[in-house]
Amino acid sequence: DPNKCIGLKISPQHLNEIRKERVKALGLGDNATYASLERIHEELAFFDEIVKQIGCEVIDVSNKAIEETANIILQKFYKKNESFFK
Repeated sequence: DPNKCIGLKISPQHLNEIRKERVKALGLGDNATYASLERIHEELAFFDEIVKQIGCEVIDVSNKAIEETANIILQKFYKKNESFFK
């Protein structure tokens, strides 16, 4: 049900920065494809296909704290279910 699903998307640059740090922490070399922009773009294209099939809403979390993202999700949930909470 698309109304019960929210896709969380991050910009390729932010994801690349996160993954580069993770690769370092894991002791992997700079050649790890996990952090390559090419792979990240492929993964995000796959994400776009999935959310399009599902038809769910997408929130860009690139510059958001987890608490901010949770608050946005809760607001959307309460808005969709206003009548239930009255």
